[in-house]
Formats: sequence, structure tokens, C-alpha cells
Amino acid sequence: MAKRFFQSWLPSPHKVAEMKLMKIFGQRTLNPVLWYVNRKSISKAFFIGTFWGMLPLPFHSILIVLTVLLFEVNLPVSLCLAWLTNPFTLVPILYIGFWLGAKVFQVNMIDQDMILGVLHQISHWITHFGNGHIDLSLAKILLSGLLLEALIFAVILFVITRLFWRWNIIQHYKRRRPIK
Repeated sequence: MAKRFFQSWLPSPHKVAEMKLMKIFGQRTLNPVLWYVNRKSISKAFFIGTFWGMLPLPFHSILIVLTVLLFEVNLPVSLCLAWLTNPFTLVPILYIGFWLGAKVFQVNMIDQDMILGVLHQISHWITHFGNGHIDLSLAKILLSGLLLEALIFAVILFVITRLFWRWNIIQHYKRRRPIK
């Protein structure tokens, strides 16, 4: 069953509680509710982990743990999904974020001249110790695109997890049913 699949590769509560990051939260991470393996807990954990994992933020693992503690879903599954943003996936995540943001604000996709102009503004701002102007329209486009992208991927993985769980249960019952 799907429950056995997830339980087979999840670490023990004490192993996770001894991680440096988890020591910040104390004994709250040993709450048995955070370790349940059921359809609702796992699918919500996929949603939370994917949403925060798709956003290239520093310390997004802390945001994942805080959200998991708030909604009481499976902790290790959510933390595993924090690794969605890594050096190999960062460029596609940013590109899709820019593309979605450009579609939301109905602007053309960013070209080389626009990026060079922004880099020039940033370098001018740094060399003049904070005096100058930085066009934040690209940041607005990127941020809205990244939030939309994270939400879309989180919903997709949530639905896939629920469908996988249902399919697995159906397959289990088909194997148990006597053949006539």
C-alpha cells in the first residue's frame, strides 16, 4: 500500500529531531501527528513542501517547518521537498517564473538589453553606496511568477499524491479479491 511505501523510506522521528535545524523547534517536532503516514497528511505535506521548495528563498526549510507545525502534516516528506530548489533546477524555476510573471502582467519576455539595463542600474546603485534608482518592475514580474509557479506545482503534486494513493488502494483491493 501507499502507506507502507512512504513509511519504508521515511527517517525516524528521533533521527530528524537531532538535526541542527530541528533543535531550534525543540520537542515540538516529536509530536506524533507530524509523523502520521496517511493520505491527508502526506498530500498536504507535498503541497507545503512543494510550495516553499519552489521558491528560491534563503532558509526555506524553516518556513516549511513552521508551516508543518501550524497545519500538523507529515514533517519529513515536507522537508525532503525543500531540495526542489538547487543549483540544477534554479535556472528553469526562474525562467518559468519570469515567463508566468510576463503572462500575468502582459509584457514581453525579458530580453538581453533589459537584463543588461537592470545589471547596470544595480552596479550603479552599489558603486554610489545606495544612491540611484533601481527599476523594480522586473522583481514584481519575477515574484508574482514565482508565487504562481509554486502554487501551480504544489496543487499538481497534491493531486498526483491523492491519485497515487487512491490507485494504490484500488490495486491492493483487486489483489485481495478472490478470483472467480
